[in-house]
Amino acid sequence: MKIAIISTTLGAPWGGSEELWAAMAEIALMQGHEVAAVIYQWSCVTSKVTDLQAKGAQILPRPLPKRGKLGRFLSSLDTSFNRLFQLKPDVIIINQGGTYDPFLTNLGNLFDLLYQANIPYVVVCHRNEDSYVPDQKLRAAAALLFEQAAQVLFVAEHNLKTAERQLARSLPNAQVVRNPVNLTDHNVVPWCSSSTVQFANVARLEVGFKGQDILFEALSRDVWRDRSWQLNLYGGGNDRPYIESLCQYYNLSDRVNIVGHVHDVRAIWAENHLLVLPSRREGTPLALVEGMLCGRPAVVTDVGGNAEWIEEGVTGFIAEAPTADSISKALERAWQVQASWQQMGLTAHNTAIYNFDPNPGQSLLQIISAVTTKQLIHA
Repeated sequence: MKIAIISTTLGAPWGGSEELWAAMAEIALMQGHEVAAVIYQWSCVTSKVTDLQAKGAQILPRPLPKRGKLGRFLSSLDTSFNRLFQLKPDVIIINQGGTYDPFLTNLGNLFDLLYQANIPYVVVCHRNEDSYVPDQKLRAAAALLFEQAAQVLFVAEHNLKTAERQLARSLPNAQVVRNPVNLTDHNVVPWCSSSTVQFANVARLEVGFKGQDILFEALSRDVWRDRSWQLNLYGGGNDRPYIESLCQYYNLSDRVNIVGHVHDVRAIWAENHLLVLPSRREGTPLALVEGMLCGRPAVVTDVGGNAEWIEEGVTGFIAEAPTADSISKALERAWQVQASWQQMGLTAHNTAIYNFDPNPGQSLLQIISAVTTKQLIHA
């Protein structure tokens, strides 16, 4: 089987939205399938990409688009999609960081090639935003892409339902899949012994998505000034200078520790008691599932798949909206029951063990194998 992958993720060289297709590609290569992937050409090549190349994947880089004066992406000479279709793949995976990314960036002649070719394709949607309302042109284009797909995959039931509302139609060819976790040991991490409460925000430093700014606003309120706590930020991103400025603005510089990216997830949870994710938009964040597997409760916003994993007062606390008021109230509910956090973490661990997919790459490969088999039957 020849598998083609198109990644539309443009915000960074790599992210959580790339892990699923990469895991599938690695397994496919081990099983003797051919894999080709179109990804954006960044100045730094990530280890994930070089690893896949070393295992036999063909990488077709496409140039990063430039933005015009109005912030729109400009057209550029790009033959990567033509080269991909010339390989005559048996199936195409369109991997989208956001549900409508292909229509908000310039993908050149992709749709012309896609709709003219008799090649089944699968769309994978990682993130959606409840407040986003597509205009009529985008709604029609997205409906066409989804309806002609062999399968449309979402990483959260909430995001699937949101897409159906946004498009004003059901998606009978859609289903929910899980993302991989960055853990080989799924046992509970021993409880952190620090007498100071340690909050962990494990997320990219991109406030438009991850909401660190509203978390700072919540923690700057008077009620938190005399409490013993520290917030540790794990991750990198373009908004680090802004986050550092916000720390100074809210007088939190002595309370916030910007650690940076840490590869060892279990090491994070050896030093922290509670995950705090004030996200504005999500799929199902890997950091949440990983934190639960390690035995930690969480405070999350009710976006993406968060509420599908967290039960209020049982495995964590849910802020109704990504606002400072909602985050503040959820943090206060958590603070008042600190004595229960360790037991909540154990319950969270059991919940995650039951719900996570230990081999999501294989699960995705099975889906696309079924798609190609169905195509052969109908050919």
